[in-house]
Amino acid sequence: MADKIVFTRGVPPPEAFPTEELGACFDAAVRENPGVVLQYGQQPGYAPLREELAREYGVSPQEILIGNGSLQLQDLVSSYLVKAGAAVYTEQPSYDRAIKTFRRRGARAVGIPLEEDGIIIERLEAALRREVPAFLYLVPDFQNPAGATISLEKRRRVVELADEYGFWVIEDIPYRKLRYEGEDIPLLREIDPSHVITMSSFSKLLSPGIRVGFMISPENLINEVTALGEDTYLSPVLPTQAAVAEYLRRGLLGPNIERLKDLYTPRWKTMSGAVRRELPGAQAFIPSGGFFVSVMLPEDANTQNLAGRAKDIGLVLTPGAAFFADPEEGEKAEGDRFVRLPFCAVTPEQIEEGVRRLASLV
Repeated sequence: MADKIVFTRGVPPPEAFPTEELGACFDAAVRENPGVVLQYGQQPGYAPLREELAREYGVSPQEILIGNGSLQLQDLVSSYLVKAGAAVYTEQPSYDRAIKTFRRRGARAVGIPLEEDGIIIERLEAALRREVPAFLYLVPDFQNPAGATISLEKRRRVVELADEYGFWVIEDIPYRKLRYEGEDIPLLREIDPSHVITMSSFSKLLSPGIRVGFMISPENLINEVTALGEDTYLSPVLPTQAAVAEYLRRGLLGPNIERLKDLYTPRWKTMSGAVRRELPGAQAFIPSGGFFVSVMLPEDANTQNLAGRAKDIGLVLTPGAAFFADPEEGEKAEGDRFVRLPFCAVTPEQIEEGVRRLASLV
């Protein structure tokens, strides 16, 4: 049996963790301020971390809530904004766990098709004419799962539409700082923050296990979601938040991001090259950063039980259908033809061999 190659979760490999630095920051955070850090309290999150983030994003600390990763914050925002049966628009495809979270809160998750420079604006406009959603959920930079990045022109139009129709836009940006080529495109909030909820986390930059994410939005929404959080989990996890604050205060994040780019860039190049070479008939999304390359296989490809057949030859895939919300115009979602290919936690050799195995199946 060939060695197993895992193309499923977008996780950092163990060598990505800044173990020694984080350990020192945990130690300092707990010892220097145990009366706060080991106690209940600080409902919107650890105050020094909110202040660090407020400086970075040019907002007040009152506009920031820190939670256990951004998915928990998406859940809280959904429970506040979604009335049962309301629509939530996502990109099509979109982050599978976000789709699941919105549905669990009673939303109809409706997917607006995506192309290489982001959500198709004409389709979004048509959907808005039919129904205004509770919110639109976007991953604007190096999207999970497709890898697409929304162009500046489309970002401008999205915030105009949010203003015109009066709906919220969640921009989820966990991959944004992992750009391997090209220039940053402004955040939606930098264009117009009035209807924008920005979310991110330290899962991809430091460690998923510490569960530290944050959201930035107008203060009144922060207050409502903070109250929901308190009713849900009583008190935030202050030791991890304090360790992250210490990490930022010591100026360690910038150098760590550069180290991650050095680690991931060869893997990104290998995956991009292997997909172009081995799957020439597929529509490939090749990002300029992040964790994922993806492909939409040709219509005549053999996609019957693809994940099951892949397992038989030692290749572990996530079934593509999980990333697709309800189709917005009654058309069939193309989930069976979609394959997400995470590259950060696999070596270049495993990437080459894994893509070869995938090509042999289709």
